[in-house]
Amino acid sequence: MTGAPAMPVKGVIFDLDGTLANTPDAITAILQRILIDREVHVSAATVRSLVGRPLEQSIAHLLGLSPGDPEVGSAARDYHKLFREFVEGNVDTLAYPEVGPGLARLRDGGLRLAVATSKPRRAAERILRLMGLAAEFGAVAGDDTVPEGKPHPGMALYVAGRLGLGPAECVVVGDGVADIAMGVAAGMQTIGVSYGVATAAELIDAGADRIADTFGELVALIGAETERTP
Repeated sequence: MTGAPAMPVKGVIFDLDGTLANTPDAITAILQRILIDREVHVSAATVRSLVGRPLEQSIAHLLGLSPGDPEVGSAARDYHKLFREFVEGNVDTLAYPEVGPGLARLRDGGLRLAVATSKPRRAAERILRLMGLAAEFGAVAGDDTVPEGKPHPGMALYVAGRLGLGPAECVVVGDGVADIAMGVAAGMQTIGVSYGVATAAELIDAGADRIADTFGELVALIGAETERTP
């Protein structure tokens, strides 16, 4: 971990893919397959860098098309089918190690938890149910919940409001630059996790206050700050 010490928090806003769900490799592979089917060849590193961003925007960018192009919609439908098959076939390993017990520990410690993801809200809720984690969260927001997605602060502010908390009482946790930028823009504390898509250096450059290398380390870090709460 690195970064300056933070004030105690009452709520934690998590990203989903690459933070709670071990899905970046699958997302990258599925997107590459869709591109290859359309005779477009892009490196895995380039594709992976887009994980966590709105799907249609990412596909349009990779195909060099406008988001409204019919081919983008076709590719998105193919992606959803393949990703659904992946999720249903890997239920037991969807969550990163320590996520289940870690979330329970945070909630038992009095923290209010939420998810803010670039996935559609219903898709996010379905994955959380499959992972057995849905009951841990008081609010879930997707890219279709607010007018503007990450890195705009709207999604973070929305779920904070649903939790009954102000920005200064929340910390945003994510593996992507857009997650950290969202938290900074919302006036919230931020913790980057280095086991997902972005590197620790990229997360720090985006404004992350601290870095955790494992979910267990993240929980310990947040727990230590929570104990200071009056």
